[in-house]
Amino acid sequence: MQGWMARGPCRPVCREKSMAFIQATAAFGARASELLSADNARPGRQISASQAPERHIIVETLRKAAPLLGLKPTVLATLEAMLSCLAPKRNHNMVFASNLTLSARRNGVSDRTLRRHAATLQEAGLLQRKDSANGKRFTRYDPAAKQAMHFGFDLSPLFDKLAEIAALAVQAEQTAAQIAYLKSKIRAQLRPLLQADPTDTRGLDLLRRLRTRLTVAELSALSAALPQEVQEAEDDRLETHVGASKLSASDGQNVRHHQKSNKEKPEEEPPSQDKPAAAETLSLAELVTACPEAASFSLGSIAHFGDVIAHAQTLAPMIGIDRATYGQAVRSIGALRSAITVWAIVQFHDRIRNVGAYFRAITSGARSRDFDAIRLVRRLGAMAPA
Repeated sequence: MQGWMARGPCRPVCREKSMAFIQATAAFGARASELLSADNARPGRQISASQAPERHIIVETLRKAAPLLGLKPTVLATLEAMLSCLAPKRNHNMVFASNLTLSARRNGVSDRTLRRHAATLQEAGLLQRKDSANGKRFTRYDPAAKQAMHFGFDLSPLFDKLAEIAALAVQAEQTAAQIAYLKSKIRAQLRPLLQADPTDTRGLDLLRRLRTRLTVAELSALSAALPQEVQEAEDDRLETHVGASKLSASDGQNVRHHQKSNKEKPEEEPPSQDKPAAAETLSLAELVTACPEAASFSLGSIAHFGDVIAHAQTLAPMIGIDRATYGQAVRSIGALRSAITVWAIVQFHDRIRNVGAYFRAITSGARSRDFDAIRLVRRLGAMAPA
């Protein structure tokens, strides 16, 4: 173990507190005045040094988007091994690790498998190979000209496409949820038919088809051909005012639900939250001005609050807010307030130790009673440079 720690292009030191790989040394000439953290992209790219997500968030986002990217789990495991070999302080995203090191981090896969996975990542536009004359991976630095040459696996394309990949991850999750919904609907449509005739050949055949991989279009066609006796209701969990130009702090449908306990004593004074609050509104322009970092990650224009919600669903996994936590926030404070809370957190998430836990606490946890998303955005707007 000591020999392995003493040599090799990557020297991981695992600290129990952070449980993250920390590079002991960086390649010669890789230290610059504008440096990156262990999992960040280069300055000037779409993902800035202070706003880039951590490695485990990048990998989780890639796993969710994998069906649309066409990447298998084994290829993602190789990419994760490459990400773990990035230097903590660097001005590039080059992986210098040898095949032996990468193989060790992939539990002993062959060089042929590594080359095949690298080619797949290159075809997917997530990696660029920069080979040296002898095929080795290293860097050369000219102190006089203050220039460096890097040879290895360049992961800059991956960091450049993080926002796009996050959008694909959201799309893949929505597609999976839609497929699960349609399968449940078809089973409900088939139930009365099979109860009337358990030997119905058509119904049994459709049940068997549901076990295979079907697209949304195929499932929709199957459902349309069956009796439409299943009652479907609109989702009342989301806010309906997404097209409004302003968001009100006292909008009736968006006010939190307060559930009274049977143990409540009649002589106790009702909580202060039940008292009517002063009306406070937030315009879309104010949100974009107060949260420029979140707006900069958008691949399209933010024209209305519906775009704000859609963009927040992309941003949430990038900063460490999982789907369950975000869904609980939507049920607690509404879709729009959850979205603008994510926008606000993007501005200072690098100063939060655990973004997911913080978001849960202020939206549906112990600190949610006194939290107001609009006031948070207004405070950020007041601190924004003129």
